[in-house]
Amino acid sequence: MHYLGKNLRYLRKQMSKTQSEIASLIKKGQTTIGNWENGISEPNLDELLVISNFFDIPLDALIKVDLAESNMAHRPTLTGAAAYDHGSEASAAVHEKDDRLSYVLEEIKSLREEMARLDARIK
Repeated sequence: MHYLGKNLRYLRKQMSKTQSEIASLIKKGQTTIGNWENGISEPNLDELLVISNFFDIPLDALIKVDLAESNMAHRPTLTGAAAYDHGSEASAAVHEKDDRLSYVLEEIKSLREEMARLDARIK
């Protein structure tokens, strides 16, 4: 069992945000956020990285840990200011609010390039 939907709802409420507010921050519809929270659908990897970075929660914890029941949920950095580092190259960028999306997009680009290199080796 994973806790993604439950954790999304919990984190959103911890920040006193509505589904619509979170949706606009990550450029999705309110219905999409509701569907994620209710387990009807799930975000793709790119969206998971944005969510993880926005809520400053490690991706594995976002999925595998019931944050409402864990001590991770009470971290003082749970304010929406991205501070969790998904990679060492851009660690300075995640501390600035305006650079959050740029950081995530660069990480996604790097992952896609690595996947293409691995795919080429397989073929």
